Amino acid sequence: MVKLTDVQKKAAVSKYAGRQKTIRQLAKEYSVTYEQMRKIMVRAGYSNGLKVR
Repeated sequence: MVKLTDVQKKAAVSKYAGRQKTIRQLAKEYSVTYEQMRKIMVRAGYSNGLKVR
């Protein structure tokens, strides 16, 4: 299992928030599973592409 650094997580969230990449594309880019990347986005406050917090 690959762990992302805080900097990588922030970069991924930024790309997702800017609608530049999907969760699936980010997971592939950072070599993590879809579920791991989805959890990162949920923790950042995103659910189905919408900010929920």
